[in-house]
Amino acid sequence: MILVTVIGTCSATVQARDTDANYLRYSPGGRGRVMATIMRKVSLVVGLLFVFAVLASPSVAQERKSLIKEIQQKGELRVGYATADPHSSKDSATGQWKGDAVDIMEEWAKELGVKHVAVDTSWDAMIAGLQAGKYDVAAALNRRPARALVVTFSTPFTYDMGTFAVNRAKIKARTFEELDKKGVKVAVMMGTAEDKSLSRVAKNLEILRLPDQNEIRIAVQSGRAQGLFDDISGNAKFAQENKTIRLIIPDVPIMLEGIAFAIRQGYTHEDIQALDIMVEDFVNTGKEKAAQTKYGVVDAQQFTK
Repeated sequence: MILVTVIGTCSATVQARDTDANYLRYSPGGRGRVMATIMRKVSLVVGLLFVFAVLASPSVAQERKSLIKEIQQKGELRVGYATADPHSSKDSATGQWKGDAVDIMEEWAKELGVKHVAVDTSWDAMIAGLQAGKYDVAAALNRRPARALVVTFSTPFTYDMGTFAVNRAKIKARTFEELDKKGVKVAVMMGTAEDKSLSRVAKNLEILRLPDQNEIRIAVQSGRAQGLFDDISGNAKFAQENKTIRLIIPDVPIMLEGIAFAIRQGYTHEDIQALDIMVEDFVNTGKEKAAQTKYGVVDAQQFTK
């Protein structure tokens, strides 16, 4: 009904202006006024087309779903975790997940008034599990362009620099260039940012891809691999606990990325904005630094000697 009224009004207006234009065409100075009249008609038509598009199209806000509403309706925040000490790992005594990423999600669950539910997954299945709806949030993921095409990332809560942890008795190399030799085997977690980054630059060393962080550490301790490539905070903690381990920090970073949380695409901007604010508060109020101390993060430089 609105469209019919608008169209009728427009038609009558245009006809009236056409009559005026016939007079103006033959009057002194009429040509300029004719052009002005034509431009007014064009503006009117463009404006009407915009009105029609708005009236005919459903609201974008109505089409997009709210993840937070879904979480609150279920009464639980499901988070996918894979082993990445100190961000997420299982306590050997209790079997419960712990780490700075876990602390952030537990705090967000309290903010939303729901239960925090940890869901076990692996790094090679982390994004697939998120897309399949096995959990609402994927924890401690490196922000990478290819991943950003299929998930929505939060702001980072810390940063990940790739470093090597090597058996000091077997590897004398002090730089990546010295390490990248034939006969050297380096373990990485399959499907991770570390895996992708090392695969891009390694020319001679052999890459041993294993399921999780525990596996790559065991590979080095058992002699199956001479070293591993992992994030700097995890490697520093590994070296602190194992005197046979020395770290190699590449002069030119092989990988330096933000670590964040991810949700499925298609939810409202307000959902990811709320999570961003939660992460920013955790970092800015000193909770992230306190969590790193709590979970044994130390200065990595002392283990490069």
